[in-house]
Amino acid sequence: MAKAVQDEARLSRRSHPTAKKILAASKRILTRCGYQSLTLQAISAESGVNKAGVWYYFGGKEQLVLALLEDVAVTESHHFGARPATDATLDERIDLIVGSVEQVQDRVERYAAFYELLPEASRDAQLREHLMTYYQGWYAWAGEVLAPAARHGESPARTPAAIGQFASILLDGVFMQMVVAAPDFDLEAALRDARRTLRYLLGPETAAGSASRHSPT
Repeated sequence: MAKAVQDEARLSRRSHPTAKKILAASKRILTRCGYQSLTLQAISAESGVNKAGVWYYFGGKEQLVLALLEDVAVTESHHFGARPATDATLDERIDLIVGSVEQVQDRVERYAAFYELLPEASRDAQLREHLMTYYQGWYAWAGEVLAPAARHGESPARTPAAIGQFASILLDGVFMQMVVAAPDFDLEAALRDARRTLRYLLGPETAAGSASRHSPT
């Protein structure tokens, strides 16, 4: 009971301007210098808040990292959780998931700290659990966005939920190519191919067209 009260108080403190200042400083350090540089001393120097203040608002580095993950993954996302109009077309639903070149470039820039945290998930069980929860939420959201466009009678591998997972894998691959600055990577072509792939998996007109092209004359 006492721990629950403490956790609730800590969550309340995270909305304080000083806590937000600490989070902003932590994101700058992660993006600029990487995870290994995210020390309490560096956070204190960057934010202008002493180490005791970092502990007061977050309970130490581990809880700060989890709060940082939540802030980057949810607060920084301008499209995650958005819903299309009920009469949105297949292309409009796919566009909400994939985004334009400009939107993807903006997402990768805002998510720089998130990608710095990913390698740490293999060494930190609690961080890995939080990342899994985030991705499960992404899968569910993508499945809801794509569900009205799904074809009836498909196999379990082609359900909106399964395609939502596939969309996440597809876009994470695109994002990582940008993060590592892969030589000759063509973002516009990659997003165009991602749209075509999702359209093929979800669009009945595409399936029909494909069948007619391959049927004997």
